[in-house]
Amino acid sequence: MRELEGVIPSSIIDLLPARFPVIGGAVILQLKEKLYPYKKEIAQAILKYLRTSKSVWLRTGKTEGVFREPKMECIAGDCNPIVLHKEENTLFLIDIARLTFSPGNAGERKKLTRIIKTNEIIVDMFACCGNLSMPIAVNSKPRLVIGIEINPYAYSFLLENIRLNKVSDRYIAILGDNRFSTPENVADHVLMGYFNIDESQLIAGVKALKREGGIIHLHYLSNRLNKMLGLKKYLVYLKNRGINFEVKDIDKVKSYAPNINHYVARIRINKGY
Repeated sequence: MRELEGVIPSSIIDLLPARFPVIGGAVILQLKEKLYPYKKEIAQAILKYLRTSKSVWLRTGKTEGVFREPKMECIAGDCNPIVLHKEENTLFLIDIARLTFSPGNAGERKKLTRIIKTNEIIVDMFACCGNLSMPIAVNSKPRLVIGIEINPYAYSFLLENIRLNKVSDRYIAILGDNRFSTPENVADHVLMGYFNIDESQLIAGVKALKREGGIIHLHYLSNRLNKMLGLKKYLVYLKNRGINFEVKDIDKVKSYAPNINHYVARIRINKGY
């Protein structure tokens, strides 16, 4: 962006990010610490460059905690955090300041709509506002999608997105802790779109599958040179419980950090009863 030449020292201008994810007109910006003194100038330049965008938000830290709330700061434009985003024929009403929604997961959302077959049942154990499962309800003709969310605020947006997408006939939302609120013996597919799940959550996912078994879509982080490294502890959990499983495939979702990638493993579980 030529507007920043002479504003940002030439020694650090190459640190500017090459791409800017956009959620419903809100640009999500990640900056190296050396660029922080110039964040407002950078944001104004982005709004001039991306004329359809309405605001720029700076990600100031990692998403952490049970409620998975992002750390965001509005640095330019209309600072209303509630935006309407459209992707895969699906509408998402999102509060980008308080709810996690990754544009980098768009490829996975699209792939899920192709993997899921007509009349299958899906349990989304970390539904948020419908991040992974709403496009399935809209596009894949499932028999039923069950979305479980522990955060009451995120749950309110999930309910609104069910209404906006007119899928109340095939999407049921549950407010609760997925370790205790996940139904058993119902699902063909279980979505686990959260890093660092614990053993009790993984076992709840296994129990959610139909009696003949099904597929768990397990998201995790791992070194880009060894995609099995981050998955290993979950496979140990399954082995220690005597659960019969097969890792069908592993897909890279996106780059997450230097030398770290976000992966999803499709694990077929045979419950044997």
